[in-house]
Amino acid sequence: MTAELQTPASPLLAEDTDLFYLLREFETAYRYAPTGGSAPIRAHMRMVRERLAKIMKANPPIRLTEPATLPVTSHLGRALDNGEREPTEVFVRTTAKMAPRLRWEYGYENLRPALARKYGYADILGPAGHVAASDLVLGFVLFAPGCVYPSHRHDGVTESYTILSGAVSENDLGVFRPPSMIFNAAGTTHTIRTSIHEPALLAYAWTGTPEAITGHTMKFTRARKK
Repeated sequence: MTAELQTPASPLLAEDTDLFYLLREFETAYRYAPTGGSAPIRAHMRMVRERLAKIMKANPPIRLTEPATLPVTSHLGRALDNGEREPTEVFVRTTAKMAPRLRWEYGYENLRPALARKYGYADILGPAGHVAASDLVLGFVLFAPGCVYPSHRHDGVTESYTILSGAVSENDLGVFRPPSMIFNAAGTTHTIRTSIHEPALLAYAWTGTPEAITGHTMKFTRARKK
């Protein structure tokens, strides 16, 4: 009798300790970050925690995705090193353990070469993440020094960034450093710029209906010069 080859089953979330503890760091960030007295920010943070807790309690199987790099990921080591000197140190160290498994992407069909060298994102949880979810997306965005992430918005999706390392500005309204949180209500147009000297690593969360998140397309709000 010929033995049947078996394909190993995907491990459950609780069995993948690096991923499990990374999601715990997202939960901690969205539990203890100050809200600044903002009711919408407080409600968003609570929604992130509740949706994440439900997913973690279900202990789903994880996706074994193929890692991928982009030009910007040459700055990831520096961003992680810088983050270990910040209040976000534990979050950054936990992220570093997952770094070899991250799949970095652009999300845009047409990207000008200058931005293609200085930007990339990696989903951890969501429709395309290591952990499947339809109403919550968690992940990271990495910017090289001197990056300008052009004006864009997310219709139907509420977004927040937790700064893990580096310094960024949004809409020229101020400079944000770790462990600041930036909040963008659904449909809010925003432009992000980074310091010319150091990269920036941000953790992000999206909340929205499954229809809004799965149907979301990445696009800039202004025509770019060719």
